Amino acid sequence: MTANALVSFALGLLGPFWIIYAQNLVGSIEFLGFAVGIRVFSYSLTTYFVGALSDKFGRVAFIVAGGIISGVIMLLYTMVTSLTELYILQTIFGIAGAMQVTASTALLGDITEKNSRGKDVGKMNAATGIAGALAIIVGGIVAGKLGIEAIFYVIAGFFFISSALILFMKVVQPREDNTQQFDNLAQSN
Repeated sequence: MTANALVSFALGLLGPFWIIYAQNLVGSIEFLGFAVGIRVFSYSLTTYFVGALSDKFGRVAFIVAGGIISGVIMLLYTMVTSLTELYILQTIFGIAGAMQVTASTALLGDITEKNSRGKDVGKMNAATGIAGALAIIVGGIVAGKLGIEAIFYVIAGFFFISSALILFMKVVQPREDNTQQFDNLAQSN
């Protein structure tokens, strides 16, 4: 839940300021809509496949890889000089997001008990929602004091920290009522 809250905080920081950043880069609101659409489209197209692969290869690997890729994307945003580069990063960011969100949601289902799963999902959604809302406020302060580019470095840090938390956390064995088996990586931590 902490790692998801960190990712939500990172995305909350990104939200309103990415639009300003991208519009300054591309100079047109039409291209901005296309850039956002590419990310959502690549996320949506890959989430099913990521879910199926996480069933086979384990959740933790996908969550960690998605976080690391997202962190690298944030750093690369600071170097983008063309619309093509932005579109490529948006495509990869969408895939990385699918890796993180799909696998972490499945992991939550794996480790929670059937009779309290709804409550556990509610706790996670509350934590991530609050973190995202606070990030929008903090993002304005960071952007005002350090500039929009600094936000990308902060966000990258949050993605890397959340990946480390997932990688090194002790994951509880899945409950008997769950059909998914945990991956060896999670069991060995």
